[in-house]
Order: sequence, then structure tokens, then C-alpha cells
Amino acid sequence: MSTDEATAGGHAVPADRPAALRALLARRSVAPRRLGPPGPDARALAQAVRAALRGPDHGKLAPWRLIDIEAARHGELGELFAEEKLRRDPLASSADVARAREHATRAPTLLAFVVSPRSGTTVPAQEQWLAAGAALGNVLNALDALGFGAIVLSGDRCADPVLKRALGLHDSEVLAGFISAGTVVQVPASARDQPLDRVWSTWGGVHPLEPASCPHADAASGPVTLPARCAR
Repeated sequence: MSTDEATAGGHAVPADRPAALRALLARRSVAPRRLGPPGPDARALAQAVRAALRGPDHGKLAPWRLIDIEAARHGELGELFAEEKLRRDPLASSADVARAREHATRAPTLLAFVVSPRSGTTVPAQEQWLAAGAALGNVLNALDALGFGAIVLSGDRCADPVLKRALGLHDSEVLAGFISAGTVVQVPASARDQPLDRVWSTWGGVHPLEPASCPHADAASGPVTLPARCAR
């Protein structure tokens, strides 16, 4: 493989493709245990935020925000994570509590990603959530382009009202997750390719049956049977 090639799903991405596309096809999340110092500095983070603001956003509402947890505060946040773990599971082992604490201290850079839906606008809530998701994707892509690894981790703690208040969230805001970022010190395996037909189809005209309740259902073949992951 030439130095101009990247890998995606274990396959080489041809070097003649635009560099930006090659980066997107090769990007993958990197677990905090594989990250080390240095993390992105203030200039790099500013570039990532600028990239986020370039995402599609109906009405330019920017219905999201980032909270930078400075390194000196990681231990403090770790204690909040440990306390949340014990509120959720009073019988949690000391090892589980230590793991919860470590989630705030392992990566050199930690950012809270907050979805902040805007009221008093005609832009529907689902479009604001799409804009927030696009912004989050751009943050991760920008960090990757800058040479850093990153991942978003969420979990039950993000719904904890005490933790949300400690981070300064308003009642209308949602703590979507925490972005861990840093220098990749242990390269992960390439991400596996996903089948395109899982998400990409061609419309064949007006559907003969009632709309299926799940995009994975194949109504054209007869009675709709939902796979387990779609059943509600």
C-alpha cells in the first residue's frame, strides 16, 4: 500500500480519490484506552467547532453546544461519575465504581456534547436533532483530519439529573454524550464494512401496502414480519 492510501473496512481506499473522501472512508472511533497525550489543543478544538458549525442546520439555530472539561477538572468529573454510578447501583463493586471514575480521566481531552433544542422556531425538533448529529459527526471528522483519535460515549449516566445540573445543563437540554480525544497510541483494527443495502434502497413507486412500521421490513413480500431489533 502506498503512503497515499488509507484503509476502510480492511480494504485499501484508492489513492486517486479525494483526500477528504479517503479520510471519511477510513475514519473509525478509537476507544479511550487507545488514546494518550497530547490531546487537541485550543486551536485544534476551535477548528473542530468551526467544522461543526458548517454542518447542515435548518435555520442556522446551532441547537447544540460543547463543554470542554479541562484536564485539571477530569478528576472532579470522575468523582461525579462515581457518585452517579452509586446512585444508579448502590451495590456496585469498588471495581465498577473505579471504572466509572476512569471514564472521565483516561483520555487527555474530554468534551460534553449537549443537544439544545431551540424553542420559538418553526424548525421541527427532529430537524434540530439531525443538525446536532451532523455537528457531532463533523467534530469527530475534524479531529480525525487533525491527526487525533476520538470517540463518543454515552450511557445511563447522561440522563442523571444531578450530573446534568453539575455540568450546567438547562432542563430543556440533553446530555448526548462525552467525546474522548487524544493521540492514538494503540491503533485499532479497521472498522468492518457495512452492507450498503442496509441503508440504501430505490423507490419503486407507490407502495402497495400500508407503510411498514420499520424500515427493515419487506412489505412487498407479503405480511410484514419485524426483525427482533425493530419489534416494539
